[in-house]
Amino acid sequence: MPPELVFVFEFYVFWSAGPEPTVAERDAGVYLLERAESTYLRKFFDPLYDSAGVGISTSEDAVISGEGLVALEGAVIRAIGEIREQPEKWLVLVGHTFEPYQQTLGTPIMRHAARHRLLEFLESIAPMIRQAREAGGYVHFGGGG
Repeated sequence: MPPELVFVFEFYVFWSAGPEPTVAERDAGVYLLERAESTYLRKFFDPLYDSAGVGISTSEDAVISGEGLVALEGAVIRAIGEIREQPEKWLVLVGHTFEPYQQTLGTPIMRHAARHRLLEFLESIAPMIRQAREAGGYVHFGGGG
């Protein structure tokens, strides 16, 4: 029996006209694959929980509608503006090493985020958010981590 293929991703995003997406809507989504990029986006997505009740995480799925879409669109626009000012690559703290029974944070784990990958992802989901908002639809953020 051949080993199963595992496709690792951080986010999978698509929009749908109704709460239950069609296969075509689901298939039209975009992926964000890299941990450094998803970690960097937390500074834009994490505040959405307190301000609009929108929880976006790499470990859970979220379905966003109504006023949540307005807040998400604003966060994506802010992220695009800031990322355009970044160098082509920059280091992002993605975690720390851990040893059993360790009492302090271990060595920082740093990874490079790439401007072109983040812009490609965000500039792909921005029109989805706008379409969902205008149609009274939904944006689905699937966490893959």
